[in-house]
Amino acid sequence: MKASVERLLVNYISAMAIIGLVYVYYQFNSYYLGFFSSTHVWPWFEISDQALFNYVVIAFAVLLPPYYATFDDRHETKSALFWRAVSHIGRRSPDEKEKVAVLATIVKAFFLPLMTAWFFANGAEFLRHTERFWQDRTFFVHGYWMLFNLLIFIDVAFFTLAYSIEHPRLRNEIKSVEPTLFGWAVAIICYPPFNGVTNQMLGWYSSDYPEIHNIWLRSLSGALILVLMSIYVWATIALNIKASNLTNRGIVTGGPYAYIRHPAYVCKNLSWWIGAIPILIVQYHRGFSELLYALFCVLAWSVIYYLRAVTEERHLMRDPDYQTYCETVPAFVPGRLKKIFHR
Repeated sequence: MKASVERLLVNYISAMAIIGLVYVYYQFNSYYLGFFSSTHVWPWFEISDQALFNYVVIAFAVLLPPYYATFDDRHETKSALFWRAVSHIGRRSPDEKEKVAVLATIVKAFFLPLMTAWFFANGAEFLRHTERFWQDRTFFVHGYWMLFNLLIFIDVAFFTLAYSIEHPRLRNEIKSVEPTLFGWAVAIICYPPFNGVTNQMLGWYSSDYPEIHNIWLRSLSGALILVLMSIYVWATIALNIKASNLTNRGIVTGGPYAYIRHPAYVCKNLSWWIGAIPILIVQYHRGFSELLYALFCVLAWSVIYYLRAVTEERHLMRDPDYQTYCETVPAFVPGRLKKIFHR
C-alpha cells in the first residue's frame, strides 16, 4: 500500500519537529556552540559547522517528502512513534515499538551531528594533506596524514549516511537499542562532550602518528597503523548503511566480521598501543611510576572498549541470528591465530 498524503504529512511533520528540536538544542547549548565552531576549508569552498547544520536541516526539509513517499502506508516510522510515546506520557508506559523509537531518536540526535561535522573536517584534512603531499612529496608528514584522514573520512561517511537513512526496503531499520544505562555509559564516554571528562581522568598517551626517530621503526609503526585502520574501515564498509552505535539493525557476518566479532574495536585498540610506544618510552625515562601510570591509562581505554564489546554482545544476544553467529565466529582473536598460539 503506497503512502497516503495524510501518512506522508504525519511522517514529515514528525521528523521535522524532531530535527527542529535537535537543531535548537545544539544552537543554544554552550558546549556545542564551542565544539562546533570550526570552519572546514575545501578546494572549492569553505563551510563553518553552523552553516553546515543549516544546510543539513534544509536538505532534510527538501528530501524527506519524496523519501517518505516510498514508505508503505501501514509502516510506522520512528519519528511518528516517538511523538506517539511523548503524547501518552503520564497516561501509560510506552510500548516496545515506542521505546525503541525514543531510544533510536536519542541515538541519532547524539551521533548524527558529530558524524556530519567530522565528515567535512576529515574530508578537508584529507584534501589539504593531499595537496601538500603532491607539492613536497614528504610521505612521513603529509602522505601519512593523507591516507589516515582518507580512512577516517570513509568511515564517518558511512556512519553519517547510515544515521540519516532508515528504510524497510534497505533492511537497515533499527530493531532494538541498547537497553541498559551501563551500555550507554561506556559508549558515550568515548564521544564529545563526555570524552572530555574521560580524558581528564585518564589522559591520552597515544598518537595517531608515532614520532620515532629511527626511520625504519617509524615506517613500520606507521604502516601497521594504516593497515589496522584499513581493517577498521573495512569493518565499517561491511556494516554499510547498518552502521550505528548502540543499535541492532540486523546482523552482519561478512567482511572482517567473518573472522572476529569485534574487528573495529580490536584494530582501533591495537593502533592505539602502537601509537603509545614512543610516548611510553618517554614516560619511562621520566620515571618508572610515570611509565606505570601511562600504561594504566592506555589499558583503561582498552578496558572501556572491551566493556563496549561486552555490553553490545549482551544486547545483540537477544537476536537469534547473533546467537548463531557467535557459535562459529570468535570474539577477538581469529580462529587460525588461536590455533597457532595453542600449539
